[in-house]
Amino acid sequence: MKRLLLAAVLFLLSEISFAKEKLNYTVTSDSQIQNVKGNFEAIGNVVIKSSKNNFEASSNKLTYDKDARTLKLVGNVFVKNLESDEGLSIQESYGDELTIFTDTGLFKFNSENKNRVKTKLKF
Repeated sequence: MKRLLLAAVLFLLSEISFAKEKLNYTVTSDSQIQNVKGNFEAIGNVVIKSSKNNFEASSNKLTYDKDARTLKLVGNVFVKNLESDEGLSIQESYGDELTIFTDTGLFKFNSENKNRVKTKLKF
């Protein structure tokens, strides 16, 4: 019963660390699950926030692959204040799929179905 209660709390809100420098992200969604390998998945109305640079993103689904060190947002992705370690900054962007490589801070934004990625950059 205690385990079920704990799962319900994690279901609503989870704080997880991804990068070497332990960047903390708060993930809110309809459902969340973590497996024994350390991978994490959030589904439905996903909102991810970090206090670093006021980063905020939303999507239909978020997956974190511990081995590949990737954080992937899929479906109706909106991103605000995302900065790479290389000095590139996305002030605001929309697309279908965003992959953040958590070990390097680099990212890749894709769009499907002939949609286009729209991004406001800051150099």
